[in-house]
Amino acid sequence: MKAKFLVSLTAALVSLFLFAAGLEAQHVTHDDNGPPAKSLTLTAKNFQFDPAIIHIKVGQKVRLYVTAPDSTLGLRINSFPDGATAATPPGLYFVFGEDCWKLRKGETLPIDVVGDTPGTYTYTCCKGCGKEHKSMKGQLIVDP
Repeated sequence: MKAKFLVSLTAALVSLFLFAAGLEAQHVTHDDNGPPAKSLTLTAKNFQFDPAIIHIKVGQKVRLYVTAPDSTLGLRINSFPDGATAATPPGLYFVFGEDCWKLRKGETLPIDVVGDTPGTYTYTCCKGCGKEHKSMKGQLIVDP
């Protein structure tokens, strides 16, 4: 009985290792230590993002300098393309992953991002910031 358990456990661990290795092989390799190829400023104020549309290229590391000059807000960039299904893998890679970055009033926050998969990725405010909070949306478009 104990031998069967150990064989099953070993087989499960080997399968898990091979599965993880296969996922890693499919992921685009990024140089997290290198400088970004492009830098952009994203401003959040008056219940809107400026610019509302950002274009980057597949594999290009971009540093977004995000600022909220007049109030404390949040920023969520969806790592899955718009219209993704449950089987769709994430298409954006963040050097320092966050679910919701807090933008303190008057401060600038750098966010490094790489687009692995072409598509449109929505960004929104993720902190309740007022009556027009739900209208705060933008798009990060990863071009081939």
